Amino acid sequence: VCYCSTMNRIDLPHFIWAMESLVAGQVVNQIQVDPETERWAKIALQRMLDLPAKTAAKD
Repeated sequence: VCYCSTMNRIDLPHFIWAMESLVAGQVVNQIQVDPETERWAKIALQRMLDLPAKTAAKD
């Protein structure tokens, strides 16, 4: 299994802080990329989010 070392460094308190900031309407640590990179990043993120659902369905 290959993992993203950058995402692996994100700890729960900072993740929660970022999510709570978004809920409050504050965008923190925004990254801008070209449209093609954005497209593939969204696909990768969706695949990661889909993994728990597929795993749970097998249990």
